[in-house]
Amino acid sequence: MSKFISPMLAVPGKPFDSPEFLFEVKWNGVRALAAHVSGAWRLWGRDLVDYTPRYPELAIVQRLPPGTIVDGELVVGQGGMPDFAGLLARHQLRAAAKIHHAGRNHPVTYVVFDVLETQGRSLLGQPLLVRREILRYLVDQLREPRLVFSEGVIDSGRAFFDQAVRQGQEGVMAKHLASRYAPGRRSAAWQKIKPAFCLPCVIVGFVPGREGIRHLHVAACRDGDVGYVATLQAGFTSQARAQLPTLLQARVCSRPFVACSARGVWVEPGLYCQVRFLAWTRGGRLLGASFRGLLDPPINHPPG
Repeated sequence: MSKFISPMLAVPGKPFDSPEFLFEVKWNGVRALAAHVSGAWRLWGRDLVDYTPRYPELAIVQRLPPGTIVDGELVVGQGGMPDFAGLLARHQLRAAAKIHHAGRNHPVTYVVFDVLETQGRSLLGQPLLVRREILRYLVDQLREPRLVFSEGVIDSGRAFFDQAVRQGQEGVMAKHLASRYAPGRRSAAWQKIKPAFCLPCVIVGFVPGREGIRHLHVAACRDGDVGYVATLQAGFTSQARAQLPTLLQARVCSRPFVACSARGVWVEPGLYCQVRFLAWTRGGRLLGASFRGLLDPPINHPPG
């Protein structure tokens, strides 16, 4: 293999049904492609960084036929569900001794969902349906518990999405059954569908920027307690950036309303905003949080 292949990418989408699409779980892990070429194996990510030394337990890739390249997700399991925090802790290891210890005691599972090449023959131009039939055969032949085929359904995308969200999965991927594999390209033939929730939050601080506001620190009530939940870096319209500095400067105070390890200018509670997010983390933070506008009219008392 002369060079690493960049993974095909997806565009955001919303739940839908279609007999022309495959729907599968969007695994909450680290995207990785793997190859068995010339008696060696390689594992790499979206940015084409070589992951091979980080996951010695995935040498099982060498049991695939020579000249095979597959695409999938590295996952660490926790109670039957992907543990993204656990995977990141594993992914950041650099010391060889720690890596090998983790590989023995906390091995990753490689959930594969596509095959790009087999026995040296490119499958990039083949429809997804054909590629997945070949991939399923390869995985079934291997019978390796750490190499898992990503199952899916056809047509019933809405029901599959609802079920995945109830289980606590990150979301769903929708892929056109006739789609070819386009390395490095973002295509509407592949869609990533994630749940999105909204939560009213109180602004407790901010980070100034050249456009007025760079970040907002926000708190919310959960399980009867008010605490810091997110630093918002996205979602600000030009109108919001122009409006927020004046509103916030009028509330500047010396200490944060809630405990917060982030740095910023603190403000007295009383100014609320709507926050869009994907999920709660185990540490009580909002995952994928973004600003969705000030609440109108603002609430003039602290939450809780």
